[in-house]
Amino acid sequence: MKQLTPMDSHFFYFEAPNQPMMIGSLWLCDQSSAPGGLVRHKEILQYISDRLNTTSFFRRRLEQAPFQLDDPYWLDDENFDLEYHVRHVGLPQPGDWRQLCIFTARTMSRSVDMERAPWEIYIIEGVNNVEGLPPNSFAVLIRFHHAYVDGKASLELTTAMMEETAEHEYGRRDRVEVAERAPTRLEMWARTTPRMMGQTLRSMKAGWTVGRKGIELARRLRDEAKPEQTRVPKSIFNTQISPHRSYGAFTWQISELKRMRQLCPGSTLNDVVIAIIGGGMRRYLSHHNVLPSTGSLVSMCPVSIRPSEANKDCGNLISAMFIGIGTDVPNAVDRLHAVQRRTAKGVPLAKEVLCDLSNAFGDMIPPYMRALGAWTQNRIRSVGRFPMINTVITNVPGIPGMQPRYFAGAKIVNVFPLVPISDGMGISHGMTGIYDELNLGVVADRKIVGDMDTYIACMEASTQEYQALMKELEATQKAEQALTAVAPDTANQSAESKPGEAVSVPEGKAVPSARKRKAEKIAAAEPDPRASDVQPARSASSAR
Repeated sequence: MKQLTPMDSHFFYFEAPNQPMMIGSLWLCDQSSAPGGLVRHKEILQYISDRLNTTSFFRRRLEQAPFQLDDPYWLDDENFDLEYHVRHVGLPQPGDWRQLCIFTARTMSRSVDMERAPWEIYIIEGVNNVEGLPPNSFAVLIRFHHAYVDGKASLELTTAMMEETAEHEYGRRDRVEVAERAPTRLEMWARTTPRMMGQTLRSMKAGWTVGRKGIELARRLRDEAKPEQTRVPKSIFNTQISPHRSYGAFTWQISELKRMRQLCPGSTLNDVVIAIIGGGMRRYLSHHNVLPSTGSLVSMCPVSIRPSEANKDCGNLISAMFIGIGTDVPNAVDRLHAVQRRTAKGVPLAKEVLCDLSNAFGDMIPPYMRALGAWTQNRIRSVGRFPMINTVITNVPGIPGMQPRYFAGAKIVNVFPLVPISDGMGISHGMTGIYDELNLGVVADRKIVGDMDTYIACMEASTQEYQALMKELEATQKAEQALTAVAPDTANQSAESKPGEAVSVPEGKAVPSARKRKAEKIAAAEPDPRASDVQPARSASSAR
């Protein structure tokens, strides 16, 4: 039997009524591309059933060890019922983006039955008034328990539900072997007892790794990656969360984000997005007069360490970096430079040190101690008093290429990610790409962010700020190119002119000193972070 790793079991043990550990995605589908222009629910059930046969993971459930003395195991769900996992619902009319977000938020407020395979798919019909979709479209909300998959593994499972053409055949996929049957209580004790006896040796070996990697971490923090701030500021997001959620989304063009990298040579697309999110959070907190007076908000950014040969495996293979996202920096260009500087140090540290350190730390602590610690934490709920992070920003690998993808014959127009929140971290940001777009999905505690339209408007305003800076930079670059092109003519004119005669500059061309002053003015421009920066939130359908 395959057993949960310490990382996987972390998400299982911290499951609580107010913090369901669910990860997922929302698909927008145009069924006009399907044969006949219509996809029936029974066809969707058959379509999904065929694809479940390609992997055993969809049919697995968790079996706990006696008294939680060991981590749970994956077993075959003998009572697997496809119609329980695939649910058909209708969206209230007029079926717009706001109503779809409300349904998504309410669904993400609930966990799944852990006695069954921990995933669900909702087929949401009646999507008639969403920008970019024709009437009579539908949405697909697919979600997994986080103990089941990380972001990259969830991509592998969800893409198993996709096709590259609208045409597909039913019943043509071979079924793979499923997991083992459920053991008896005596058999579970027979597995648990030897592992308990060997835990002391595993703890000792893991302790050596923790000590060695801890020393390496201290050395690298001192010599290579010294933190720019030593504490995490307390914000409105660092509190005990309620069971209720709010959800919003925003879309960027990938080509535009790549252009913005010119504002900070050496930056990555992720750096640009983190800086935009940092600017949006700064605007939102300033709008509500709750921006921390000192220090930047700190985000945990998961870093995948999943090798290519393990892409089809479930479970979590991730590390993490912890960086300030520049909410204390009013200038957008300076914020991007700060983010780039921090991620350049944080990513190698996460992959080379923190990964082994966190895995060894999990192995060092016996499973029953981890379970007891999570149970205690879920009841005293003290995380918000001593914040370690303020939010999470994660980039889930998207669907590669521009090749259209289809679900049961319906074209998948867009995909939005869903990332869980927890006590002490009341908001999360997930990103995923499809075709030529990068989509941001924001999940928050409704008690904390009840005005999600305003929050998304702040993200849009931050994006527009970088767009304006990019346009000015490109205009400056064009002026420089024009001056370079006219320089030989000016030199010839200077050589032919008489001594003491002024050299004329062609009309419409700026002299170098003026151009330099303009560039410095752009770099020093400081936007007003107060409420005047917050544009009125557009309708949910257009704000997407």
